[in-house]
Amino acid sequence: MNVKIANVTATHSFNSLSRKLALLALLTMGTSLSFSSSAAPLTMDQQQTVNAHFSKLAQVQNTTETQMTEQLKQDFNQQLTLQEHKLMQSI
Repeated sequence: MNVKIANVTATHSFNSLSRKLALLALLTMGTSLSFSSSAAPLTMDQQQTVNAHFSKLAQVQNTTETQMTEQLKQDFNQQLTLQEHKLMQSI
């Protein structure tokens, strides 16, 4: 029972981080869109900075999703192994 609670907590923290990153990306894109409608065109340096920022956001989100997927796989395998042992003991 303690293992399941730990797994839920780990999964919750990954989900929470992923949601926060997605929200940050949405806010960033929304802000850039609203500013771009009323602002002067970006200079080459500014555009490169924006592109670098979006690239970093994509990398962080990809890394987070990969970590979350791996954690979910590990949790699933642990739970599967535990249930297999319980089934074998009951047989």
